[in-house]
Amino acid sequence: IHRNYHWGSRALVDHFSRTFFCLGVYEMTNQITRNCVICQKVNQKVMKNVTGGGMDLATRPFQSIQIDFTEMPPVQRWKYLLVIVDHLTHWVEALATINATAQTVSKVILEQILPRYGVPYRIDSDRGTHFTSKVVQTLMEQLGTDWKLHTPWHPQSSGRVERMNQTLKKMLTKLILETKWTWVKCLPLALLKIRTQPCVDIQISPYEMLYGLPYLATQKELDTKEHGNINIQKYITIIANNIKELKEKGLLPQTPPLNSPIHNIEPGDWVLIKTW
Repeated sequence: IHRNYHWGSRALVDHFSRTFFCLGVYEMTNQITRNCVICQKVNQKVMKNVTGGGMDLATRPFQSIQIDFTEMPPVQRWKYLLVIVDHLTHWVEALATINATAQTVSKVILEQILPRYGVPYRIDSDRGTHFTSKVVQTLMEQLGTDWKLHTPWHPQSSGRVERMNQTLKKMLTKLILETKWTWVKCLPLALLKIRTQPCVDIQISPYEMLYGLPYLATQKELDTKEHGNINIQKYITIIANNIKELKEKGLLPQTPPLNSPIHNIEPGDWVLIKTW
């Protein structure tokens, strides 16, 4: 019946039940429709939202970072922006570059990231040739850094840095309209505004997450620095406690990896991919 009419499971059950009775008829008709290649190609399948997994949790600043190139309007030699976002604190580093090459990526990591934040435990990015290059991958092996490449079928993996790209471009556009400067000259001010703006998910700024005090600290918060070594020690203790508490806050919005499969598809299985 299904081969001739391509009825759905419910219609097959209703038609069959008028004349016959059979245990397991629902499972049988569901299996028949699932095995019909024509129906699978044409019928629109209602997909349930499935909770996606995340990265391994980051517990210190710049333990885990996401990196991406974004193209910018040419200003003299500058054509690209290399954007780096920390998973824990949401702190962003962005550098104007003249090209998008593996050599540029390696140079920025060695000269800008390592001296200031230490060696990242994990870096994730898309599969651009500037990230998959042997130059970059060899450097990561020497540093002991795990470089994760996102799959093209799941662009959400690059969501954090892609959102930051858009945020940076919007902020740069506003500053360009206000100051009439180029985006290269506006970049430091744009970074300051983004780093000191409270994040939506944790209600505190990346600056405060990294340094333990809000950017616009009150005099009361700064008084402990002004009266001798005892108060300096207290100040350091307060900052250390603040940073510990803020790191714990930064852990909350992170999505941990899944510890169980969300489907029964195994590597090597054939699947249908809708292209229209």
